[in-house]
Amino acid sequence: MSAKARGEGAAPRRIVGACFVELVSLTDLARLSCAFERAPFPIFMSKEGSKYRLAVQTDLFMGIPIFYHIEVEKGGEFLAYKSSGEVEEALLVDAALNPSYMYAPIVHVLKLPRVLERQRGFKARFLAAQVSDLANLMKIASYKMLYEEPPLPLYTFKNGTSWIAGCFARLDDFEEASLFFYARLEKEPSSGFVRYSASRLVDTDFSKRIDEHGSIYVKVVKLKEKHPLVEFK
Repeated sequence: MSAKARGEGAAPRRIVGACFVELVSLTDLARLSCAFERAPFPIFMSKEGSKYRLAVQTDLFMGIPIFYHIEVEKGGEFLAYKSSGEVEEALLVDAALNPSYMYAPIVHVLKLPRVLERQRGFKARFLAAQVSDLANLMKIASYKMLYEEPPLPLYTFKNGTSWIAGCFARLDDFEEASLFFYARLEKEPSSGFVRYSASRLVDTDFSKRIDEHGSIYVKVVKLKEKHPLVEFK
């Protein structure tokens, strides 16, 4: 491994601010935090006026931690998640008691570092690379499964008059080399997962189920607005 790959001689990157990206629903947050993960991501809860913000940090880009969040009227101690058949459940609970659910722990945060309050004006952007269709996007999103790692989540949002589905993938070990690979969709995503099979590419489509034999599934997370760190050209 080269000195560059090991990070030798590189100065540690300073955190320059946080990017908070709002999701559509509690289910989207639970799916992002729990579905297909070896261990659920912790969720950070902070008071925002009369509501509570639940946020999960999944990536870091150019010194910018990226938090995906929703606002709720009432908090909890755990976010419980379950996908069974065509039904998904996401609940805020005070105890992790039912083994049929996955539980993301909720961490009550009283005060964030001031640098994480800087949420606007970022100059750094992910460059966007368009692929031909959803099947080719799934090849990128699912490649980590070859190394027994969870697949990459697909983020969906409306950009102008069209819907976008995309994932963030690194070309090497450095966050500066991350790209947003995306495909344009014919319509708004109809469910929280995409089904893919290397032997039946034409069957690649959105799915409510994740239990069909011979298929690979990737979770879909819907954003309330266009991702603020993605630059389309």
